[in-house]
Amino acid sequence: MRGARSPSEDDYRPAGSVSSALRKIRAGPGTRPDTVTGEGIMKAATATTRQPATFGEVLRTHRRRAGMTQQQVADLATLSVRAVRDLESGRARRPRRATVQLLGDVLRLSGGSRAAFEAAADPLPQPGHGGEVDWLPPVSPTPLIGRERELRALSDLLTFERHRRVCVVGIPGVGKTRLALEVATTLRDREGWSVLWRDASDVPDGGSLAESAECVLAGRGAEDTLLVVDGARGTAAAEAAGRLLDRFPRLRVVTTAQVPGQGDGAHLMPVGPLPVPGGPDGRGDDAAGCPSVRLFRTHLRRLRPHQTLGVETSAAVAALCRWLDGVPARLVDAASWCLLQSPEELLRAMTEAEDPERFAFPPTDPDGLPDPLALALADVGSRERELLARLAALPGGWTVDEAVLLSGTTTRHTAGLLHALLLRGLLRTADEEGTDRFRVLNRLRPLLVAAGGRTAA
Repeated sequence: MRGARSPSEDDYRPAGSVSSALRKIRAGPGTRPDTVTGEGIMKAATATTRQPATFGEVLRTHRRRAGMTQQQVADLATLSVRAVRDLESGRARRPRRATVQLLGDVLRLSGGSRAAFEAAADPLPQPGHGGEVDWLPPVSPTPLIGRERELRALSDLLTFERHRRVCVVGIPGVGKTRLALEVATTLRDREGWSVLWRDASDVPDGGSLAESAECVLAGRGAEDTLLVVDGARGTAAAEAAGRLLDRFPRLRVVTTAQVPGQGDGAHLMPVGPLPVPGGPDGRGDDAAGCPSVRLFRTHLRRLRPHQTLGVETSAAVAALCRWLDGVPARLVDAASWCLLQSPEELLRAMTEAEDPERFAFPPTDPDGLPDPLALALADVGSRERELLARLAALPGGWTVDEAVLLSGTTTRHTAGLLHALLLRGLLRTADEEGTDRFRVLNRLRPLLVAAGGRTAA
């Protein structure tokens, strides 16, 4: 009986390489003459092509090159030998990023080899494989600022609390999509989940969404998967989620929407504006650490890297954050004006302008675009809009009891209206002296006045 052959360098060359084709051509007697031509070489190479190597194959190749056993790799990487064996065999297909980095350290990989090793652990879907390219999540454009608590809460809902369907709701521009993207990235990197992403506007109905998702999910086996449906409206996302959750027990679904669905079984998570500085001058450490101020300053530094944040500039930034209600998209858009003028000049221009609303959008936006907040207000019922108009007339924050007195109705009726408005993000909380108080968004006030004028006319 012949002994086992020691692996040679050729064993680790890609099967579809031209060198392997040449070895086949040199195989000996019986080789066809035309195979030594360029056409023959390409035919042989094409015949030996295969799909890109899996992570298990790449791991096994590097382990053997290092002359290590599975047990040695497991010990050095503080893993079980079964974990290494499952990775190499393909039974565990999506290792956690920390595990991949540990294995790369143990195998002493660097440079291009290290990059290829880590890429194999989370490969991009190949074109033509069930349309998976259409389900890739977008790339995070900027770091997430000021949403640490919301990120932790949403992650916990999906993991520790085992909620399978969560709907993130809030006004346009409040950061629902950005939060969902950060959670998806965190669960992929920390927990090894698979992530699918779909813009609801690309799907005509719930049946189409469910059918296309089923094709992708069926090929992923029994692995934890998060499906994000961004910008859901109507019942399409709820119909698709119900169908998919019944079929795939390890699937979780997160939807983002402006309006919460009624009775669709989703756990609602409202996302409100970022906290704003409370003092009139915006000075001190509290203002500097305020999430809305941190976000505005981040974009201010990008546009004006030499800007010094003195007392007057800090006060102007704090006032801008308060006027913009701490809504992230509006903060970023207003900061874009700082390429043209300083925060102090911007604040002065806003207070003196006949139409200060134009500063809540980038200077590059064409005139005549609808205000997303006005569209959100238009979706509100007449009773909620009437209560909003009354509350907007109050100079400061107010409690639920004060809102009941102002509305002239029962506590239960008023609380129901306030609950609906808070879910839609049209009110913001204002913690004053340990008491929960609320405010109407500043930018809603002129819209409510205009709406009242049209109603009176």
